[in-house]
Amino acid sequence: MTLSQSPGCWVVVVAPRKGLVSEIAANLRKGSRHIGVPVECVTSQSDALDLPNGKVIRVISTTALLDLLAKRDPTIPLAGPSLVVCENLELLDSTYELGISLLRHATQSSPTRFVGFSSSLNDCSDLANWLDVEQSALHSFRPRDRDQFLTFSTQTFTIPQSAALFKTMAKSAHASIRIAPSTESAVVFVPSRAQCRGIARDLLTQCALESESEKGYLPNDAPSDRLEDSFARLLDGTLIDFVSKGVGFFHEGIHKADRQLMLSLYADGILRVLIVPRESCWTLPVRASVVVVMGAQYLHVGENGTDRQLRDYALTDLVRMQSRAVRHIGSGHFNLFCQAETKDTFLRFLQDGLPLESQLLESNELEKWLDIQKDRMGSLNEQQILDILSFTFLSRRIVSNPAYYDCQPGAKAENISRIVDKLMGNGRMLESSSTR
Repeated sequence: MTLSQSPGCWVVVVAPRKGLVSEIAANLRKGSRHIGVPVECVTSQSDALDLPNGKVIRVISTTALLDLLAKRDPTIPLAGPSLVVCENLELLDSTYELGISLLRHATQSSPTRFVGFSSSLNDCSDLANWLDVEQSALHSFRPRDRDQFLTFSTQTFTIPQSAALFKTMAKSAHASIRIAPSTESAVVFVPSRAQCRGIARDLLTQCALESESEKGYLPNDAPSDRLEDSFARLLDGTLIDFVSKGVGFFHEGIHKADRQLMLSLYADGILRVLIVPRESCWTLPVRASVVVVMGAQYLHVGENGTDRQLRDYALTDLVRMQSRAVRHIGSGHFNLFCQAETKDTFLRFLQDGLPLESQLLESNELEKWLDIQKDRMGSLNEQQILDILSFTFLSRRIVSNPAYYDCQPGAKAENISRIVDKLMGNGRMLESSSTR
């Protein structure tokens, strides 16, 4: 039965990041026009889990979903949606896991079907079992097994993280950009916003040295009237020097109007190179013929501003960056520049799929939710908590990989009970069923 055939059908699409909600909603609106089903972006202040009057597709972030579920009594069944679509499950964190687990628990008496999508995982059987997906409906593809027009290359560097490293990388990045035909474009990912302009200058310098052209990456047939109009519309006049040479930027530190203008110029082929910091890879809405990751490390600054650590990129970030080079039409080229010691690890997971473990025990999300329940309706008893935890991804993984969670092999019930006992000891909010 399709959505258009069912009068009471409604769908909830769950996105793991707030920045993905609008992107997913926009894509769904394009596809739902022919069946006339509205698509809504919802928040934790909305009625996203209330039964609608008609057919609707609601897109919600994991944070908003957990906020909504925390406001309701978990012992009362929920007349759930016909379908729950879990997007980007490779980004499963404690918020995502607890939100979906509570939703599964609340809708266990409803004919709600859960469907999940993710980047390639090296083992997704427990994920499928968690969502109650039958083996016949489970499809898993390793990146190296798929037919896709994507070439992958890596280049390693031994220079420590510094301006000198990026000047060295600029030469290789420019060579990678030149692979693309003059009608194609490139996205260059860099570690931070602060480095965007410096790296853009390094690329333009390299371009000038090799091509002896003052136009940089600007196409020869770029319309001058369009450029002049764009220069006048840019709110940040310092961007003109880059735009006039075919280079643009995309990140939250740039005024929204300037971002949209540069995306428009990029889509029209006037800007051939787009510089994007690591953290903006999840909100970048475009793809490219060439994607270059210039350095796979970033400087993490602690809350006090003094604790500074050099960290490797998350594997999920790299997969997202790689996806910007996978296109429906034409071939793509993905170029990873990284330190020599991290190359093998990155390659292994990019080719074989990502690992996925529960993060529920490593966070405070479960205790926070239990505290909210105590404030709203009093303590939950031990059996109720055991029941809710049985709906988590954690309950599957402690059986498949007990050593990772410091659990005993082959003792699922005992392990979950031990987790509940720990919560009771730490949380002050649980009342043992023996006292009721």
